Amino acid sequence: MGASRLGHSTRHPDPHQPISQYRQWISSNINDSRYLEIFAVVRDATEKKRLEETSKRLSSALDQVMEVIAILDAGDGSILYSNTMFSQVFGQPRLAVPKQKFMEFFECRILTTALEQAGSGQAWTGRSSLKTHAGKRIIFEGTVSPVRNTEGLVESLVVRLRDVTQEEEKDRHLRQAQKMDALGVLAGGMAHDFNNLICAILNAAELIEMQLEPDSPIQKKLQIIQRVGGRAKDLSSQILNFSRRADDKWTLFDLTGLVAEVISVLQTTLPGNVEIRSDLTSGVKILGDPSQLHQVIMNLGINGSQAMQPEGGVLSIHLQPMEAGRRTGDQPFPESCILLTIEDTGCGMDQPTLDRIFEPFFTTKDVGHGTGLGLSVVYGIVQGHGGNLQVSSEPGRGSSFKIRLPIHQDRHKPMDERA
Repeated sequence: MGASRLGHSTRHPDPHQPISQYRQWISSNINDSRYLEIFAVVRDATEKKRLEETSKRLSSALDQVMEVIAILDAGDGSILYSNTMFSQVFGQPRLAVPKQKFMEFFECRILTTALEQAGSGQAWTGRSSLKTHAGKRIIFEGTVSPVRNTEGLVESLVVRLRDVTQEEEKDRHLRQAQKMDALGVLAGGMAHDFNNLICAILNAAELIEMQLEPDSPIQKKLQIIQRVGGRAKDLSSQILNFSRRADDKWTLFDLTGLVAEVISVLQTTLPGNVEIRSDLTSGVKILGDPSQLHQVIMNLGINGSQAMQPEGGVLSIHLQPMEAGRRTGDQPFPESCILLTIEDTGCGMDQPTLDRIFEPFFTTKDVGHGTGLGLSVVYGIVQGHGGNLQVSSEPGRGSSFKIRLPIHQDRHKPMDERA
């Protein structure tokens, strides 16, 4: 028979006593001379296991947040943790690179200042924009918060960024629409009064012409009055087109054929250093005024050509139906529509210019080379057809005009025939 001595037992611990982290047993066997005693150490891993599970739950929860979240070292700004949204927006951090800096993934001076401010112990909250290395511009609102240790020193920073680019774009379009509506009411009232004055001048000129001899020297002066008055009347008509919707001339027509016709005209009128590329879906029909939409495409094509001078470039025209839910670039399509895109590789525009290009009488051309009504009339025609016009441009990178027009559906045909 052997005998053993047990120093401490953990099989049935006293429920009133706390469980110690380490237990040890010293066991001796009288009959076994090879081993005088055995020493064993057991560690209680309950707390470690609980912390690991808590960490996994927190990491999983942060990965579900639709915002960029990162934890940085307060000393050098290196990334200690980043969630899934960070990887989707900026790319997966290269874990193989030690101490990879947060600011290496984009360009933003405001965030650089925010990190410095939070590193000194003061949280930062604000809205700004950044540019990724892929060239994508993102408008964000976010916070940078300091995290202190037990001694009160800032040891890490928590960064939260929320992409509000689409929200900002919607707000900008809403403000633009409200401004254009107000300008349209003002321009319409002025155009009516202006038109009445022009008609009075032209009528008086006709009456004078009827009372003069054909060889009278005044005839030439009357012709000048009539010619200039005619131009003023055309100008008044353009202002009215901007301010009202005239759907009494609408008809169902082939938009693909109209765009192809405009492209043929542009090919013969634009300078030779402008290359026109087109991709048109056949059989696209809409309800509208063909002459007005002809004016829209011609205007945008000529503007694109002028923006590419004197070097020249490429003018691209695309026409395609878009299904609801599809995206082109960063823009979603909540409803099915016709998308007409006209792009150029010209000088582009800065943001202050983009904010004003649809205002009546605003122009970037030299004095005498433009009235500033071209794009405002384009905007009014597109809005009058129940569509919308979006512009994107950067200096030196050309401009892109995207026109969305509603798809015409024959309500007298069953749905299966429309398909």
